[in-house]
Amino acid sequence: MRPYLKLIKHGIILGNLMPVLAGFLLAYGAVGQWQGMRLLYTLIGITGVMISATVWNNIIDRDIDRHMARTKNRPLVNGEISLEMAVAIAVIASLVGFSVLYGWVNPLSGHLAMIGFVDYVILYSLFFKRNSRLSIVVGSISGAVPPLVGYVALKGQLDMTVVCLFIIFSTWQIAHSYAIALYRKADYLATKIPMPPLFITFERTQMRMLAYVSAMILAVLYLAAFEVRGFWLPSAMVITVAAWWISLQRPIHKSEEAWGKQQFLNSLWVIMALCLWMMLTAL
Repeated sequence: MRPYLKLIKHGIILGNLMPVLAGFLLAYGAVGQWQGMRLLYTLIGITGVMISATVWNNIIDRDIDRHMARTKNRPLVNGEISLEMAVAIAVIASLVGFSVLYGWVNPLSGHLAMIGFVDYVILYSLFFKRNSRLSIVVGSISGAVPPLVGYVALKGQLDMTVVCLFIIFSTWQIAHSYAIALYRKADYLATKIPMPPLFITFERTQMRMLAYVSAMILAVLYLAAFEVRGFWLPSAMVITVAAWWISLQRPIHKSEEAWGKQQFLNSLWVIMALCLWMMLTAL
């Protein structure tokens, strides 16, 4: 069982279900009409799509995974799972996931999931990741899809909340990826993956991260001011992201890798807290 959990990157799957739930509950706070079965179908559908996407990513990256310390023991690299089995899992998971979203949720949720799937598997994994410094930006599109799927699953339409959610989660994804690139610099240098922090100074990396988180703050401010009711929860959302922005200005004390690791951990706390505040808007 463990090799299959590693194949589907179960930690990433579970982590991305939280934004889906946050988006759904944010929509419930606006709509006021609870649909428990629709939430269940949404979670099942997006889980299938994400499993397929992560397995395809493992299939595509199996040649470079063997050169990275954190990925060299993945099941497609060490032979625990055959390539044929992985392809079968990816195909079946996508069929189930998209069928549920299109058939039992709504077409818009299926369309958004398809955009994320194509972006992650084809644009990011196949082309940009190995060949372009824009890979992080391209990959951020798929990273922003889960909360959008959760939101439109109940709301059924695109609006300014969708725009804000996209900006919040895509800019978070970029800053998060910059932190990973610093933290895991040796791995990325070994595989020659063109991550921007490997080719620019730390100061420029820091400024870019601050710029992306600044855009994130603006989107959160709009969401807090016009789309979320109350005072305390919107305030908590703004304070959470602002605290990260402040932490990004800290200088290096030990090494770039240590600074990157700290910001990587900070980014995880920030996105979990944001999702929690969004969920609580449903109360």
